[in-house]
Amino acid sequence: MFSVIAFLSLITALVTTVIAIKGNYRFYWISAISIYIFSFIAGFSVGQLTIGLTFIPFILALAYTFGWIKTRIHNVMFVSLGILIGVLMVLFVDDAWLFFPLWFWA
Repeated sequence: MFSVIAFLSLITALVTTVIAIKGNYRFYWISAISIYIFSFIAGFSVGQLTIGLTFIPFILALAYTFGWIKTRIHNVMFVSLGILIGVLMVLFVDDAWLFFPLWFWA
């Protein structure tokens, strides 16, 4: 059952990312949540690596929500910031803290 939920959230993340890239930027929020759920369910295998990917659509969603992205250069800067935050979080933050919001309900 968890495998089905994990793969559905992964597919949702991929589809919503494509929709967001095409111009409907609100889908970055759904993409970030879907990647986060996939990472949580994937747990101690690939989940520890994919949790870092959550920060890319999350940062883009924040930037588009507040209107901070005006040009393609801004877009590249925020994607780079999301990658940097994701890498730093995966390398230096304990997994219990990365998955804390979902551990609360588990």
